[in-house]
Amino acid sequence: MPDLDAIFLETASSELQRQQIDAWLLYDFRALNPLAAHLVGLPEGQKRRYFVLIEPGRTPHALVQKIEVSGWDGWSHRLTRYVGWGEMETALREMLRGMGTVAMEVSPRDSIPYVDHVPAGVVELVESLGPRVVSSVDLISGTAAQWGAHGHALHHAAAEILARTARTAFELAVRAAGLTPEADPGTAAAFDTSGEPTPVTEHDLAEWIRARLRAEGLTETDTIVAVGPNAAKPHYEPPAEGSSALAADQVFMVDLWGRVAGEPEAVFADQTWMGFLGPEPPADVVAGWDAVVAARDAAVEVIRKDPGATGADADRAAREALIARGYEDAIFHRTGHGIDREIHGVGPTLDSIEMRDDRRLVAGVGFSVEPGVYLEGRFGHRTEIDVYMREDGPEVTPSRIQYHLWRTTGA
Repeated sequence: MPDLDAIFLETASSELQRQQIDAWLLYDFRALNPLAAHLVGLPEGQKRRYFVLIEPGRTPHALVQKIEVSGWDGWSHRLTRYVGWGEMETALREMLRGMGTVAMEVSPRDSIPYVDHVPAGVVELVESLGPRVVSSVDLISGTAAQWGAHGHALHHAAAEILARTARTAFELAVRAAGLTPEADPGTAAAFDTSGEPTPVTEHDLAEWIRARLRAEGLTETDTIVAVGPNAAKPHYEPPAEGSSALAADQVFMVDLWGRVAGEPEAVFADQTWMGFLGPEPPADVVAGWDAVVAARDAAVEVIRKDPGATGADADRAAREALIARGYEDAIFHRTGHGIDREIHGVGPTLDSIEMRDDRRLVAGVGFSVEPGVYLEGRFGHRTEIDVYMREDGPEVTPSRIQYHLWRTTGA
């Protein structure tokens, strides 16, 4: 049932006034604009075009094709119907009368494709009716990308579950290799695995992780488990048949994510942890690990020191740290993605290379920090934490992050 959340409307009105934008014009056609579809409550979209105008201090106004009106039952705000394109344009002109600027989901030169959802022709139409169209990116950061107090608390709960599960997964992999894990008091303790079966392959362990996360009350969960050369494939998915054995003397990577089940406002947590299935990792493995830790911490430090930092600033800091250590050709991706009620959220990303994300990292948004280096055919490293922007600066989750490469004892 379409509607607009009251808290969203209040926040949107405040942001429009603060940013001196006359209105936010949501547009969708067949769910081509997933943000509008989500905000309005029509995730599957409609077969005809619709607009929703949000103005500070005024009731929202929807413009809907007449055959689609039955899909708007329960809409508690103003609604205008149209049949033909001329009628639609006339009604839209009246809705926009006197406005100087309206925000829509556009991004100049497609610099931020996550929000570039409104076709150029629609922008041309709107501007022909009077107002200038500006990007809604900063409105999104101040509204849809905000975690909220409840979402923030649920993120913390999920983050601690992921951290314990990751450590447990490493200890199960160590057991499969016939070794004994070395303790790491700086990270979360593992769950009791005395009654757990010993996995044999990457796929076995991935299946165990998914089941464990569900048992711990998380939903929309998944994981990447990779050993040896497979860790050099950033989005590797271990197949049911033919995945690698959890054997000694290999780099071990586990990337896992999920959010608290049964809570619509639950914010995802997303983490990556690294280990070596042996007591003495080779010098190049240690050097790669040290490099990604330095890059991760460099990104967070830029954010901590500069209240006006953008996602691109943080990405550049991480990238420079990796390049300084000789890993320029081993960088395959940006440093981080937005996180909210979607694993890849609508807020700022840490990106200066795949796209130009110049959005400020404002209070209330969150994102991952996950620099990686990938030496194809040999091994890869990635360390991933999440960051929530408080009014006084960045807050990192989980509560204990990884500084030391997990390994086994010499026994």
